[in-house]
Amino acid sequence: MYRIFFLLILFSSVHCLANPEQLVRDTFKHLSHELSTIPADSLEETVKIIKNKLEPNLDMERISKVVLASNWKRASLEQKNRFIQCFTRQLVHHQAESFQQWQSGEWEIQSTTYNDSGSKAAVKVLLSKQDASMEIIMRLYKSQEHWYIYDASLNGISLLKQFRDDFSIKIERHGLGKTLARLCQQYPLEIKTLYMAANEWPPFIGRSIPGRGLSVELVSQVFKLAGYQVEMTFTPWRKVSEGLSEGKFDLSVAAWKNKNRQKTLLFSMPYFHNQLVVITTDKNVDTLAEFQRRLSQDKQSVGIMQDYAYGELIPKKSQTVSHKKYTPLLRKLAGKKLDMALSDLNVAQYYLNSHANLKTHLKISKQPIYSRSLHISMLKKHPVAHKVISDFNRALKVFQASEANKKLHAKYKLNSNSN
Repeated sequence: MYRIFFLLILFSSVHCLANPEQLVRDTFKHLSHELSTIPADSLEETVKIIKNKLEPNLDMERISKVVLASNWKRASLEQKNRFIQCFTRQLVHHQAESFQQWQSGEWEIQSTTYNDSGSKAAVKVLLSKQDASMEIIMRLYKSQEHWYIYDASLNGISLLKQFRDDFSIKIERHGLGKTLARLCQQYPLEIKTLYMAANEWPPFIGRSIPGRGLSVELVSQVFKLAGYQVEMTFTPWRKVSEGLSEGKFDLSVAAWKNKNRQKTLLFSMPYFHNQLVVITTDKNVDTLAEFQRRLSQDKQSVGIMQDYAYGELIPKKSQTVSHKKYTPLLRKLAGKKLDMALSDLNVAQYYLNSHANLKTHLKISKQPIYSRSLHISMLKKHPVAHKVISDFNRALKVFQASEANKKLHAKYKLNSNSN
């Protein structure tokens, strides 16, 4: 029971800025509080706690690499992803059973020791329940200013090592394929359908584009790896936002971050980096400083897209003209009704290549003035937002290291500094 329970803690990527002892203390307090709010005999409620509160924090790709050891390199992309998904389910199932038994347990931190460089720490915890007690050593490492729990030892034996040895024996006896098949039969994957939405934004998103654009194709492939089915809807951004709030859509396929959006939305890891450029009719604007100087000092106007998260790129009180579509924006610029336009490089090239009459009148800056990371996003209040984003992030890491990712980017030939 204790071995399984501590897997929950050692796999958690919860971090804190204080110190390793405080991290362990906060983790135990969190678990104790969650357990006290549910009936002791409710396995279903316990599973919900793990799925909604803790499972999204599991760095299962890293854990799976350690557990499979040399077999990770031998596994195919599909096998790696299946193992991550099914092994996660195994942990959740075992942890839920252990939670029920530990509800009346008590704990006490006894000591904390560091290595010579101070980059690693060991926190000794005394766990007691009725007449039994046990010492557990939590091992942590420091990355920049954050401390992470990465392992726990019981009687000097690493829990990660126990899982690694167990799977090593099974794979040696039955092979990776059969071991994986048995694991997934015991803890089957659930096929879930997610409803995605986005505004037309070629070459990233478009009904008429083969594959429906890089963003749609990439996000769809990553979710397939993560065990989800997806359905795509093309609609204006404001309807995307309304649909998310009304529960009509689960996620937005492509979104930039800003402070206001981060109040209500949960963002994935970036899957692309948009290169923002300035379009003009006169000399090139190749730096952010020059762009902002024109807006603030020269009082020039800039055409932008409605509802885009430009952040602090555009100074306050600048003369901005919002547009719902790119073609009218570029026509106004070519007709010198605007001084500048701000756009992603690939989007600008797509529209100008489609409008030869405009291309001869407009100039794209020779180099990007800024880079914006591109993400999927979900409302924080969505009941499974944290889990879906976590699943997407895990699958994205695997996908980005695959040949499928290289082929996809080669297909679209888009400019980005993210790959």
